[in-house]
Amino acid sequence: MNKKLEEDKYSFFWIFGTILSFVLYFSGIVWIYELLRRKAFGKYRNIVLTYHRIRDDAKQVNISVSIANFKHQMEYLKDNFSVVSLEAILPKNVKIENTIHDNVAITFDDGYKDNYENAYPILNQYKFPAAIFLVAHPADNDEMLNKEDMLIMGEDGISFGSHTVSHPILTEIDFKTAMWEISESKAILEKMLGKKIQWFSYPKGKKKHFNENLKTQVKKSGYIAAFTTENRDITFGDDFFELGRIGIRNCPLFVFKTRLSGIFESRLAISIRKAFNLP
Repeated sequence: MNKKLEEDKYSFFWIFGTILSFVLYFSGIVWIYELLRRKAFGKYRNIVLTYHRIRDDAKQVNISVSIANFKHQMEYLKDNFSVVSLEAILPKNVKIENTIHDNVAITFDDGYKDNYENAYPILNQYKFPAAIFLVAHPADNDEMLNKEDMLIMGEDGISFGSHTVSHPILTEIDFKTAMWEISESKAILEKMLGKKIQWFSYPKGKKKHFNENLKTQVKKSGYIAAFTTENRDITFGDDFFELGRIGIRNCPLFVFKTRLSGIFESRLAISIRKAFNLP
């Protein structure tokens, strides 16, 4: 499948998901589902959100969230979730007993400049931790974070991970080059920031974009965890080098609320997605 067809496919699913979210949310089904999940079954979610860009222009709409929508989303998290660091949400650390909120960690892929200009002030306002997965040598430096941006954010609860040196799809390049992309990005970022880089995220991050050999190489390179963009919760016993995240796009708040309710990650929804090969 070429890039445009793949983008069109995901755009279609987001449109369909928006319509379905409207029905589920305004019918009260989402509220009932969350009540039963938490109160009747005692199940609390541990999830990692994936963002890319926080901006208001029309460029890269598939990976951008408007500043206003991002602020509304963070307000909703403040009132309804425990926002925790990436380390706190790792499978060995997650705590789901005696809690009143689901746990959520916030991540950004690629390391765009607008993460500093637009997202960081909002995160800082709420004192939210977050993690940014950086491309060590991005193709367009003008649109990307610089060292000064990173150091300032690093003083306010923002941590950093690697997203390779140049953002190739690791399963589409030779393994020797992929090994270099994984290990060299860690070395570059550690030298730049003067801190250990513990996290890795696979470019694109769907199941076809990584494999067991790549996971092994990530572990050998000294990372303690790696994140995909497979839509699933963090649960005790998960593979540390194949952790799921929930992708967020620019959407009405009712879609965001429905997305975070867990209804699309319920056993029934997962079975339907697998049956029809849905993302």
